[in-house]
Amino acid sequence: MTMPSAAQLATPRAGRRRRALAAAAIACVTAVLPATAGMSDVLHAGQEKWVPNRTVPPGMDLVMIYGAPNLPGPFIFRARVPPHYRLPPHVHPDARVVTVLSGTYRSGTGPDFDVAKLETFEVGSFYSTPGGTPHFSLTGDTEAVIQEMGFGPTSGIDYVHPEDDPRRK
Repeated sequence: MTMPSAAQLATPRAGRRRRALAAAAIACVTAVLPATAGMSDVLHAGQEKWVPNRTVPPGMDLVMIYGAPNLPGPFIFRARVPPHYRLPPHVHPDARVVTVLSGTYRSGTGPDFDVAKLETFEVGSFYSTPGGTPHFSLTGDTEAVIQEMGFGPTSGIDYVHPEDDPRRK
């Protein structure tokens, strides 16, 4: 499947394209995840071990749910994001699928942070971002928890503007 460009995602058919991309990603994950008969990977609510995400500005915590970004195959993590958190424009080499589990999460595409380009995603919403697409986000008045899926191995996150990278400070 060829990934649509950012320009193609801006067309009126963008919703259908995003849904098709997300469905393809979910189908791929379903095909490679182990059958649940043995349930080798289990995480019960309340047993998460949140750790600070050192690749983004301070405040966001992560918990790995499945796999690992540095290994081949699918990976899934959850991010706990504080209110009014701003994630600067960045890219991932791999496509990502995001589901909002709690709170309000806003995301937009483009090389510069532009509030006018933010789309609001409420609980239960999901969206996908093709690999190499610059995007940014902002949370609402309450904490948000998102679940993000991608395919490794991946180099993770690269900031559009190097001065935004907290690893350089």
